[in-house]
Amino acid sequence: MRPVICTTILLIICIIACGCTGKTPAVPAPVTPTEESALITLSDSHPNVTFTHDPGVIVVSFRTDGAQKMELDFSNLSQGYLAATRFSTSDPFSGSVAFQAPVKDLYQLNISSNGRWTAEATPLMTTNPLTVPVNLSGSGTMVTPVFSLEKGEYFFSRNETGLASPYYSLYYVNGTPLMDANNSYIQPGFGELSPHPFVFVTVPENGTFYLSALGRDNPGNWSVSISAVPHLPFMGPGPVIYPSPKSSGNS
Repeated sequence: MRPVICTTILLIICIIACGCTGKTPAVPAPVTPTEESALITLSDSHPNVTFTHDPGVIVVSFRTDGAQKMELDFSNLSQGYLAATRFSTSDPFSGSVAFQAPVKDLYQLNISSNGRWTAEATPLMTTNPLTVPVNLSGSGTMVTPVFSLEKGEYFFSRNETGLASPYYSLYYVNGTPLMDANNSYIQPGFGELSPHPFVFVTVPENGTFYLSALGRDNPGNWSVSISAVPHLPFMGPGPVIYPSPKSSGNS
């Protein structure tokens, strides 16, 4: 009988070790950052998220249910990189903001507001860029579709001026700003109260770009156009003018 008892005890031990009794220990699921390909969603009840991202640009599209103040903070957790955008809305509003991820790393996106809102973050779409002349329009704070510009000079024209105009900034699709020749401001560089309907923009090399509009009024309609400055034909030295010959008989 002793061998039978020993065999029975050994069988019970094996059953427990294999977890066949149905009482498996609870193992907490690992928390992993949201991958780049996934849609990142946020709301006033879930205002921040941590995720990995390759170098590039993310676009945060948001919707508010009324007048409120919003702040969007995008930070790199390992290198201390931080970018922030602040604005106010006066009515229900849908807009978008772009942030550059300079290196592949772990990032955190946090949105704070005093109202109800939802948002989602996706990589910037860089396919099928628009070509010159580029006509863009929108409402308040938003990121435009991408467009291609060749090296050269361009007119950047706007329909709204002064306080009625958003702040405009041009960026390459990797998030690098398009600076002026002296590297002192982001083009187009309208002053806050500028009455000018257009400025000249210099593009130092061929590239694909997007326009970021930060609206003073959200909502608030605006429209702009980007067109190439025409090349003037080369002007020659002009006709050669010879002195009139002296009349015969004159001394």
